[in-house]
Amino acid sequence: MFDWLEPLQLFRLDTALILTLLVVSVHVTFRVGIMSLAPMGFAAVGGYTAALVSTKTELPFAVGLLAATLLAGAIGALFAPPVLRLRGIYMALGSLALAQAIVVLIRISDFTNGPNGIAGIPVEVKTEYLIIALAVAFLVLELGHRSHFGRAAKAVRLDERTAEGLGINVFRVRFVAFTAAGAIAGCAGALEAHRTMVISPDQYGFATLVIVFTYVLVGGNGHWAGPVLLTWGLTILRDLLQVAGGHWEDIVYGVLLVVVLLVAPNGLSDRSLYRGLRRRWRDRGNPPSPKIDEPAEKVASP
Repeated sequence: MFDWLEPLQLFRLDTALILTLLVVSVHVTFRVGIMSLAPMGFAAVGGYTAALVSTKTELPFAVGLLAATLLAGAIGALFAPPVLRLRGIYMALGSLALAQAIVVLIRISDFTNGPNGIAGIPVEVKTEYLIIALAVAFLVLELGHRSHFGRAAKAVRLDERTAEGLGINVFRVRFVAFTAAGAIAGCAGALEAHRTMVISPDQYGFATLVIVFTYVLVGGNGHWAGPVLLTWGLTILRDLLQVAGGHWEDIVYGVLLVVVLLVAPNGLSDRSLYRGLRRRWRDRGNPPSPKIDEPAEKVASP
């Protein structure tokens, strides 16, 4: 289907699709007011689980992918209660500590081959599989966005105490979101492992996390389409800027993000932004009618 693309272009496309899954995993936690820095840890769990299943056993790729997704989700469910008891920056630091602990454990373990990683992973992932995985994720996100759970998630994000007053179980909503985010990140890690054929603890570092969080913050948490479309657009832009060479990529990329944050502080998926733009455009096309001047003095009746 994508044979007309060059190998490098196809690899960049696959990387962008896998990165989109990581963006979706972070967006799920943002929807309920959680700033989780654990997606790279869950991606490491998924990547190494799929790699070990493929290299140590004769099980098919689908089994490894399912095992990676379920294990990452299970770890998310296991550590969700202590992490969700924290608040604000402490919750973010707690989730980051969880991710770092996972990566350190992988680095010092013998069965994961330590810092050397795992090579020779069979290539089982095609672009069509990535598109199908994203389509399923988008369908689930849209159904969740329109469901009672989606409305409860929005209420929890806007005001936790008000949501509790409305009878919403805040912990359960955040628990489900944290667990689902772990499973999605684990799936993304498994797909990446089978796409790159080699993994190591170094690739689950802070640099990728910064990129993912940038896409989610600028895209906004109003709707999942905002971060997703921004991820695709900026990925294409980065590829075009790399052709120019030099430091143009970092300069243009940074300026663009700053401008977007100034124009849309709540993200590009904020509906109030587009309502304001439509109102301004409508007012521009229909100028206000001139006011009739009132008499300077009113004559009093005798």
